[in-house]
Amino acid sequence: MSLLLDSDYEILKKAGVDFEEEETARFLIFKNFPLPRDIYLADGKPVDAADVLYVIPQNYNSSGGDMFWVHPRLLRADGKPIPNTGGPGPNEDTRAHKGTVFCRWSRHWGNNPWRPKLDDVQTIIDRVSWAFKYPDARRS
Repeated sequence: MSLLLDSDYEILKKAGVDFEEEETARFLIFKNFPLPRDIYLADGKPVDAADVLYVIPQNYNSSGGDMFWVHPRLLRADGKPIPNTGGPGPNEDTRAHKGTVFCRWSRHWGNNPWRPKLDDVQTIIDRVSWAFKYPDARRS
C-alpha cells in the first residue's frame, strides 16, 4: 500500500524530488534535501544537503505530522543551538533506516495547522524547507 496519494507522487515527480519509502515503518525519506547556504555544519564541515525522514501518519491526509528526522546531525555554523532537536544518543527520539540514524527536529505549526484534504506532500516539503531556513524560529 502506498504511503501517499497519487497526486502527491505526481508533485514529487514534477519537482524532481529524490525520495524513497519504507512502507512498514511509514517512512518517507527525501534524499539530498537542499539546505540554505552557510547555515549548517555536519562533522565540522559546511553542508548544503541532508536526508530527511518524515513519518507519514496512518490518517494521512487528515494529519500531516509535526516532526521530521535528519541525517547527518546538523549543527549551526554560528555555534547557536538548534531548539527542539535531538540525537543521536541514549534517550533521544531518533529513527533508523537501513543502518542510518536520523536525528529529530520537532516543529509545531501553531496557527498554521494541517488542512485535511487541502494540504499535501508539497506542504510537507515547504514546512521542512521553512524549518531549515529558520532553525531557531517557531511558526505561529
